[in-house]
Amino acid sequence: MEKKRIFTIPFIMVLVMSVLSGAASYMVNPILPAFLISRGAPMEITGIISSLMSLVALFGRPFSGAASDRFNKKYLMILSYVLTIICMFLYTKADTVGMIIFVRILNGIAFSLSGTVSMAFGADFLPLERLGEGMSYIGIGTVVSTMIGPQLGDFVDAHYGMEAIFIGASILLLMCVIGTYLTPYKPTNLTKEKFVFKFENFFASELLMYVFLIGVLSIGNGILLYYLKDYGATRNIANISLYYTVSSITTVATKPFTGRWLDLKGVAYTLYPAFVISIVFAICFAQAHTLGLVLFAAVLKAIGQGSGSSAIQADSVRKLGLKRSGVASSSCYIGMDLGNVLGPAIGAFVISDYGYGPLFYGYAVLLLICIPIYWLYTKKEKAQQAN
Repeated sequence: MEKKRIFTIPFIMVLVMSVLSGAASYMVNPILPAFLISRGAPMEITGIISSLMSLVALFGRPFSGAASDRFNKKYLMILSYVLTIICMFLYTKADTVGMIIFVRILNGIAFSLSGTVSMAFGADFLPLERLGEGMSYIGIGTVVSTMIGPQLGDFVDAHYGMEAIFIGASILLLMCVIGTYLTPYKPTNLTKEKFVFKFENFFASELLMYVFLIGVLSIGNGILLYYLKDYGATRNIANISLYYTVSSITTVATKPFTGRWLDLKGVAYTLYPAFVISIVFAICFAQAHTLGLVLFAAVLKAIGQGSGSSAIQADSVRKLGLKRSGVASSSCYIGMDLGNVLGPAIGAFVISDYGYGPLFYGYAVLLLICIPIYWLYTKKEKAQQAN
């Protein structure tokens, strides 16, 4: 039987918009602390203001998921882009800390909407039997944006100044508005149920295990995002930033294959290896004192994190069906957001008292514990299906 196509015109356009919008975000985020200081914000609160967007997005995910299942996803994506463009304009006009905080909150609302809806929007163009592979390409788009966004921001900053970065990001987002508007889309998977304020419309409790697992995988991301540079300095490892380059290249190279593996073998055959590989990554980081071992760990992290997270996201949509893809997406993102928040918080405590070795060994133990927990969960699920 002939396989249904993934790369249709609408799905390709979704991928392009994902790269452009991600690049716009990664143009702005790296320069935000310096921009805040230039506008009079004290150094000690720049981190809090910068992370405010993620915190707002965390609380906004359930509402974004509910909206995605009930309204035209195409127009919701356009709305999120327009809101973000407004934020880019307001950043350049903000001259007080209070104004910047307001803009950051608004940016968080737009980010919550775009992040949640984009996954569900992309899933609408994919055949269910190739959902894993298709979702992996969406993940690749995100990785590509992280590779080009900061470099583009540095170029604009060097040649035109810091404020021009916000203008450049706005231009990319305007291209997203136009591209999304031109994307052929007829919503067919919207839920017809009357909306009521009940828990299941905002969070999929049946995905609680997946939320936990993807959260644990994301803890590693949170730790490395904040502490990789200090880790390199503490262990005298030069050129530690090459970790990101190797990790990104590995993700782009392997995601299509891990996505196909998920579609062929199922989620369990993807998650068990993902956690085992992630455990080896954590042990490598606990022991590493050379760049070579760090880069080897980067390869492992990209494969383990990339395949595990994509498998959870794709199977979440499969479990709930396309009519609840928005809630499936938002529930997964809640787990990821929590992991990204908990990672630095746990790291701050452990590193100050014990150092990086115990931190990553402890993370390896946490990943190891997930394996029997997931095994018991699948055993219980099979027993319930048999009855």
